[in-house]
Amino acid sequence: MGRRAKYLSLEEKTSAKRKSDIRYTESTHGKTVRSAYRESSRRSKQRHIPSTTPPPHTLPLVPSPTPRQLELYRSPLPTHSHLFAEALRSPDALDESELARWKTEPPFEEDSVATDPHSAPYLTFTTSLTEVLHGIRLREQNQRDAELREQLLMQGQEGMLQSVRYEVLKMSQAWRRVERLENEGLYHPYHQSREYAMLGLYLRWLASSICHLYYLKFIVE
Repeated sequence: MGRRAKYLSLEEKTSAKRKSDIRYTESTHGKTVRSAYRESSRRSKQRHIPSTTPPPHTLPLVPSPTPRQLELYRSPLPTHSHLFAEALRSPDALDESELARWKTEPPFEEDSVATDPHSAPYLTFTTSLTEVLHGIRLREQNQRDAELREQLLMQGQEGMLQSVRYEVLKMSQAWRRVERLENEGLYHPYHQSREYAMLGLYLRWLASSICHLYYLKFIVE
């Protein structure tokens, strides 16, 4: 005689399988296996969920830059200029001994040499002076970036951010002072063209420094 079938119909077999699964699920071993599977599945899903918290890209607890500051920050530099490139390359590339007064906050020290502010040599020198100062300012910004990255390693993020925050607040105060002088017409654009240009350049680099630090460019770039 052949082997007797355990189940007489497919329905009986399916019912028995369902009861067996229920008994296994309710057993201690079954519960342990299911719990481990759910935990593994949860972790797998978490690994594939993109983070909704972006890394910090702005300086906290300080006002955001003004529209004019952003406009000046985005204005192009004279990268085509040989003088700009030399000033950017090294502090020893050009004679910078006579440039200190143009890097201080306006009003500037008066020029002791009487010159015609409308002459071609005067205007040409003003253009060259502008290109050199742009190079110096960018070089100094790059140096400051390196110092801040070192400070980040030595003091940690909070210590570095506190230092930068204080720096930006001081620059913002200077911005308001110099912009007020500009609005009051401290220098005439025609009769005092060099001083007028230097005041504009000073504001441009104040704006650039404020925006550069506010957006933490020394970290994210």
